[in-house]
Amino acid sequence: MKKCNICGEDRIEEFYKHQRTRCKACQKAKQYEFNRKNPDYLKAKNQRRRAKKLALPNDLTTDQWKAILDRFENNCAISDSTDIVLEHVIPLNFLHMGTSVNNVIPMDKTLNLSKRDKNILEWVLEPEVAEVIYWGKFEATMKYLAEVNGMTVEEYYEFIYFCEYNKRTVEEVKSESRSSVELFKADI
Repeated sequence: MKKCNICGEDRIEEFYKHQRTRCKACQKAKQYEFNRKNPDYLKAKNQRRRAKKLALPNDLTTDQWKAILDRFENNCAISDSTDIVLEHVIPLNFLHMGTSVNNVIPMDKTLNLSKRDKNILEWVLEPEVAEVIYWGKFEATMKYLAEVNGMTVEEYYEFIYFCEYNKRTVEEVKSESRSSVELFKADI
């Protein structure tokens, strides 16, 4: 029998192998409380996991996500909403980019649901989207993304289309050592 350091109860086989001082119930409660207090950590972790399953870059840290949120003043990057989520500009199903600082922005939850896995340049032209976004913010966001990817805005727009028209399989991603940006620059 072991004694839990948190609740003090004697437990039989109710400890995780890697956590020998807290019973499973106390460990779950501690993790739940941490997740509740650190939603940005949890968001970044979940998005990294999604990218990792697809063999895409998944190196966005909590601090990087917080810096991105600060840059956009905790607002949507293309509207005035504060009800935001992490948005992959190049959708994960294109199998380019992934969850990294050069592919994510904060976006309004409703807009994010509307965009899904669409090309952002085509999606913003849809009438119901075009009337709610702020074009100045959109252009500034595209300029920011172009800069973090080492491109001009025009090159970045071409890159978005390159990713859309050259979707890859997970096997292709795993076998390619070059980044999507490197593939694009080699193609032009």
